[in-house]
Amino acid sequence: MPIRFPCLIPLAWALLCWALLWSAPARAAEFVYVVQPGDHLWNIAQRYLQRPTQALDLLRRHHIADARRLQPGTRLHIPQQWLRLQTASVQLAALVGEVSIETPAAGLRAAVAGEWLQAPAVLRTGPGGSAKLQFSDGSHVMVLRDSELRLHDSLTRLVDQAGMVTLELLRGGLENDVQPRKPQGGRFEIRTPAAVAAVRGTRFRVHADVGDALQTRAEVLTGAVRLFNSDGQVTAEAAQGSVVRVRLAPQPPVALLPPPDLSCVPTRVERLPFDLFFPALDGATSYRVQIAPGPAFDVTIADATTRAPRLGVRELADGHYMLRVRAIDAQGLEGLPQERRLELHARPEPPLLIEPVPGAVTADARPQFRWTERAADGAYRLQLSRAGRFEPIVEQVVDGGRATPAQDLAPGSYQWRVASIDGARGQGPFSDAQAFRRTLPGPDTQTASDDDGLRLRWSAQTEAARYRLQVARDARFEQPELDVLSEAPQYGLTALAPGIYYVRVQAIATTGETGAWGGTHTFTVAEPRGSRWPWLMLLLPLVLL
Repeated sequence: MPIRFPCLIPLAWALLCWALLWSAPARAAEFVYVVQPGDHLWNIAQRYLQRPTQALDLLRRHHIADARRLQPGTRLHIPQQWLRLQTASVQLAALVGEVSIETPAAGLRAAVAGEWLQAPAVLRTGPGGSAKLQFSDGSHVMVLRDSELRLHDSLTRLVDQAGMVTLELLRGGLENDVQPRKPQGGRFEIRTPAAVAAVRGTRFRVHADVGDALQTRAEVLTGAVRLFNSDGQVTAEAAQGSVVRVRLAPQPPVALLPPPDLSCVPTRVERLPFDLFFPALDGATSYRVQIAPGPAFDVTIADATTRAPRLGVRELADGHYMLRVRAIDAQGLEGLPQERRLELHARPEPPLLIEPVPGAVTADARPQFRWTERAADGAYRLQLSRAGRFEPIVEQVVDGGRATPAQDLAPGSYQWRVASIDGARGQGPFSDAQAFRRTLPGPDTQTASDDDGLRLRWSAQTEAARYRLQVARDARFEQPELDVLSEAPQYGLTALAPGIYYVRVQAIATTGETGAWGGTHTFTVAEPRGSRWPWLMLLLPLVLL
């Protein structure tokens, strides 16, 4: 009669489950090496394993009869811990501002762009600093301002040149572009006080917030990031982000805010300081604005967070830049970025304009223009344009702070501006245009009598098409007795009552532009001569006596 052990059946299932659970990690921890022509266990161990004698371990593991004879194409399952690793240096490819390095051998010192770093090393950036780390597989990390990063491990697996990188972000932020990992592994991990971010190839950002809110924020641009700690894990896909607070499981991923609209931001700026505004984004509580010296965005020369949708710059060298803006939601997650090229051309600064003052009226056909001068020698470019869109009709390059147009200006409305010219930097931006008006001078008035009465004459203006004549009893011309237009520089007066009158004349150009009033003159209309004879007839009897 067969002996039955019913109590062993659950135990067998438990052992089977235990084996399945532990066999998967074991398999995952193995590296499969495909034998190439010329390979044998001894040269494989010498090249790729930690000890040459591990060739015998491979022989026993795979039941190989001869360690020096292997069939090409044979698959060898090698435990990951047997593989030989080599220290890989990390290049500090670029830096801006205050950046320091601390190593056990040299202590704390200022970082130098282009130098090579080896683990362990700590990199710190100041309030205006940033740095770019370049890894051997092409991955790179930008360390943002006010950050502290420890380079824990940077290794290369010799068998397939896979990178094994471990970074510790103690505070601050990183923007990462990680190359895809090798098919059989490789590692790129960023550890923070609240969680670990592990990737196999992606573009993402990690922020370690310290102080009262000890948390980690991760934002994925492409690929995916696994965010985990002892309390749980999540995977954030492209355009998603997650927040992890210390001693709590990572929060479920949420969608990142879309990129802001920068289409209204000018691509060329000619003034310092300047403020650039862009439309507010729904759901945004603030914005992060960055400026980089080039399109690669290796480092930032300006990095600020602002509540208003604007960029304010007070000091920046002339040049070409890349502007990047992203919105920040209520959890502190930074959204998808928007970039725009930006050119600053503000130097040499334009001079200050002196005369003609804004809105000035001049009758001079060649008025004098004056502006401030720089302490250093230099030239200036003067431009004149008609009112409206600035289209130069006069352009002159002069030394010093004054100039007179080389040609007469017709009556009309004008605007003018000046740019500084530097021998080393060339011409700078123009000043803001300033408007003035050129009018015809006021004609001088003369009076003369003729058979028809009193005739007024004045000096002719070659640019005048007609004239306006006013005659009044008062010098303020509040109620003119006569207000007429004349095409000739004269006008005959009739039917004016005797008395004293005031007269003035204004020239009108062919364009319709009115000139200044000429000087105010006076004349007298006498009593008619015939009105005295009746009185003389009354005196006739006295003469006869």
